[in-house]
Order: sequence, then C-alpha cells, then structure tokens
Amino acid sequence: MNIKNILILCILLLTLICTSQEDTPLNNPIYDNQLYHFGFTLGISNTKVKIDYTDRFINQNNFEQILSKYEPGFNVGIIMDAKLGKNSNLRITPSFNFLDRKIYFITDNTEDIQPKNSGVSNFEVPVYLKYRSNRINNGRAYILLGGSFILDLSKQQNSNQSEMLDFKDTNYTFDVGFGVDIYFAFFKFSPEIKYSHGLINILKMQTNDMNNQIQRLSTRGLLISLTFE
Repeated sequence: MNIKNILILCILLLTLICTSQEDTPLNNPIYDNQLYHFGFTLGISNTKVKIDYTDRFINQNNFEQILSKYEPGFNVGIIMDAKLGKNSNLRITPSFNFLDRKIYFITDNTEDIQPKNSGVSNFEVPVYLKYRSNRINNGRAYILLGGSFILDLSKQQNSNQSEMLDFKDTNYTFDVGFGVDIYFAFFKFSPEIKYSHGLINILKMQTNDMNNQIQRLSTRGLLISLTFE
C-alpha cells in the first residue's frame, strides 16, 4: 500500500470535516429521510495473506523464506442501504474484487520465485452497520463495522501452483472502515477506507514439499473506494 496516497486521502477527509463547520446552503436536505436507497462503489484494493509456518519450515533447508506481499486489485460493486435510525444504517455491498494472490518461495537468498497463484476473481458480500455523525452542512463522517462472505470464482485448477498449494473456495472476514459523506444537489459522494481481516484458514491441507511448510494462510486487505449514492 502506498502510504503517501493514504496520508493524502486522510488529509483530504480531515479538511472536508474542518471546512464543513462554516454555514453553507444545504444540498438535498431531505436525502436522509429515505428508508432505503441504492448506489455503486469503485475501489482499489491491496491484499496479501498472513503465513503461519509449521515446525518443518524451521528445520528444513530448501527455502530461505516464504513471503506474501500486498498486491493491487480493483473492486466494483453496488450499494443497498436501509435506514435503521437517525444515525445508523444497514449496508450490503455485493461486489467483485479482481486481485492477485502470490506466495513467494525464495531459495538461497536469491529472487527465485516458485510457482504462484495469481489472477483471483472474488465475489464478495459485505454486510455492515454504518454509524454516522450528525450532518454538519453538507458533510458527515461515518464508521463501518461488519463482515464479508467471499467466494472465489477463479478456476484455480488452471493456476500454475494448483498442484502444490490449493485454496478454499470460500472465506470470511471481519471488516472495519471509515469515511465521509459529502452531499451534492442530486447525489451523495463518499471516499472511504476499509480494513479486512480474514477469519479462517484458506489453505487446503495437502502433502507435498511446499504445503508441508505452511500451517495456516489468512487474508489481510485494505480497500480505498469512492461511493456514489
């Protein structure tokens, strides 16, 4: 993840919150009276897997390191939002996340990379409780808390690594995020950041030289997205 981009976005959000303290005409003042509404989201994701090693890895000499790095991806989805109360909403955002999942097996302190899995297409169903601050002029901050069900639609049997490492088709994550709603005359625009923490082991257990080095793989991810509602 590019730290510079995250800092720029955070500064932008803080600037919006601070400048919203001045009195300005309200855009679409009855927007939040809707019981439900729809929208869409576009985002850039960065994902990796956390690797827990077996005891065999400590005692072997074949691999110097086994690594996973954050890999970029693209996310697109729709928003279904229902009002629960003055400051709370239930949000479901079915989406597709196109990403790379790579595991690097490095030998002899070189950059030799063993076969890797790449080009993953996930269908994701995040369910969030959205808690919002009171509206100040044309902006309000919010936090998201919830989880996601993830289905891997990729045909992993065609991946270069499928004979050595195999992954489960489903995953479950705990998600937390924050953002700012910005009201315009005919729509609402929201930049947001979410962190995703995998809850299960996505590695299918097999018996081979690579699989024997890894006990557990769990996903980690960041998503920077723009929503239009």
